[in-house]
Amino acid sequence: MIKFNFYKKSFYKIVENSLSLFSFKLIDLGLTLWLIPFLILKVGVQNYGMYAFAMAFVLFFVNVLNYGFNLSAVRELAKNKNNHQKTQKIFNEVLSVKLVLFIGLYILYLFLVYTIPKFTEYMTLYLASSLVLFGDFFSLRWFFMGLEKMKYIAVIHLGGTLIFVFFVFQFIDEPSNYVKIPLYEAAGMLIASIVSFVWVVRMNKFKLKLNSLSEVWCYLKNNFSSFINLLLPSTYGISVVFFVGVFGVPQHTSFMQIGVKFAAAFTTINNILTNVFYPIVNRKQKTMLSVRIILMSTGFILSLAMFFLAQDLISIWLNLEDKVDLGKTIVIVKILSPIPILMGIISSYGINGLLTFYEDVLYGKITIVSSLVMLMSAIYLIPRFSVSGAAIAFLLGRVVNAFCVFVFYKKKVNKYV
Repeated sequence: MIKFNFYKKSFYKIVENSLSLFSFKLIDLGLTLWLIPFLILKVGVQNYGMYAFAMAFVLFFVNVLNYGFNLSAVRELAKNKNNHQKTQKIFNEVLSVKLVLFIGLYILYLFLVYTIPKFTEYMTLYLASSLVLFGDFFSLRWFFMGLEKMKYIAVIHLGGTLIFVFFVFQFIDEPSNYVKIPLYEAAGMLIASIVSFVWVVRMNKFKLKLNSLSEVWCYLKNNFSSFINLLLPSTYGISVVFFVGVFGVPQHTSFMQIGVKFAAAFTTINNILTNVFYPIVNRKQKTMLSVRIILMSTGFILSLAMFFLAQDLISIWLNLEDKVDLGKTIVIVKILSPIPILMGIISSYGINGLLTFYEDVLYGKITIVSSLVMLMSAIYLIPRFSVSGAAIAFLLGRVVNAFCVFVFYKKKVNKYV
């Protein structure tokens, strides 16, 4: 009877966390579906491309600031969530590391903005975008994931999103307002993050204490593999959007961002399941096979749906008058349609496979190789094939990543099972 109640409780926890993260992703999806056409209508395709390029730039800094906490800190919290002393230690550890990284990254960001002509020319846009870093500094998504309390992630994100949408709806009404979009986005994120940060500290009665610089340096070295494992895959889409902006024109940046957002929408379910299952698989490795079946089958179905529904969904969603622009966007989405099944493989054999056996270094090497393939492909293909080349490069990076995690999982990890 006790065992039955345990499994019943675990099942309810999975359902609760899945629904919470699904609502969180649904907010993002709804925001994308409404905001992209709205913003393009208000500021124009070219100005929207300028905004997308600036956000791609600052989001790379945001991903560095997160330093793999969604893997390393989540894993440790999942194993010590009932130990208040250990939880507080992890909280202060992450806070200390983020503070040091934030100071260094913000100084570097300002240096680049003030010294590179491409950024200096649109300084107001990039200074507004930099405020996103402040909002992310206080983000505790990693904390709620580790404690398997994903419902709070959804609530916090909803609050920040509603603030952002309110400002956009009220104050974005002409092309020159595109420089204000990142400012409003940062405002929503910052308000929601600070409120949740203060609430967590008070509710858990945490005593905030910053670690020494030597302890921070030790953490950075010990968790470098987790940093690489999270940074590079999470910046694939950002990177290709950035490179399209460097080698192409603002309109093409808009098309690539739309394609990446569309692909992200179709990987939403797999991303949710990955985050829900990751703490569970770390505690109970016997669940790994069941998790793999769910992730792989979900990814396969979503890839088929993305390919066959692309034309109808894009046409209805964007309603672009220029048929050439519409056609380019549909081609990009179809090129990216294998992404959901590839992400299912990466999640099954990488995040919920290699990483659960602490093969962080191996997974990090795989991530670096696949990222280099994507980077080199982008540099070669974008000048020749423009935005279609960027989509192919993005896909190649995922293919290499999926192939490698599958092969090395079979070789390295089967000995543990």
